[in-house]
Amino acid sequence: MSQQLELLNEHPSHWIPVSYVTPEIQKKEIKPFVVLALKELEGNPDSRTSSLVNVDKFSAVREVVRHFARLRSATKEAWGQEDVKCFLDSLRFSPECVTELASLLCVDKIYENIPPHLRMKPGLESLKWKIDVSLSQSNIHSEKADPSRTKEIMRRDTRIILILKLTDGQTKSYRLTIVKFHELRYAIASALKSMIVLEKRKCMRKD
Repeated sequence: MSQQLELLNEHPSHWIPVSYVTPEIQKKEIKPFVVLALKELEGNPDSRTSSLVNVDKFSAVREVVRHFARLRSATKEAWGQEDVKCFLDSLRFSPECVTELASLLCVDKIYENIPPHLRMKPGLESLKWKIDVSLSQSNIHSEKADPSRTKEIMRRDTRIILILKLTDGQTKSYRLTIVKFHELRYAIASALKSMIVLEKRKCMRKD
């Protein structure tokens, strides 16, 4: 699976309601719905939106357009036709609608006016870390430290280097003391625990 398709397929359960409606959408409805969805997302809703007869169909297309707009602002990469078609096919659009919608979603121009509230910060693709003892070893050598002092210096001056690769291609690195590194680990573990607790609550579940 390509990186783009993997990104598009995140949270598959979110698309279950959409997939109930998509088989009913006709090719001739795709372009008008996309135009209306873009205007709405850009903050300039068309008056025709309020009088639509096929509200469910429009909502399904709008959800797809919103999904692509948000991810496009994060990746900064043009969509690949095959990945887009594969994703749309998984949502149960008809082959004709898949072709029509993919041709529209792969045009970069439609994403030029994405409003700030839809823009996503780049995500984390990978994280690596390594231990840097160069400073501590230098200080141990210069002080001619005994074993007790050596242990103290190692704890104080050893650094943990975090290397983060982001989804937009950037690479960022951070140097942390051992104490700060453990504080970061604790903060992440606490956040994950809170997320698990929230996910188990009934109010967070979809019917």
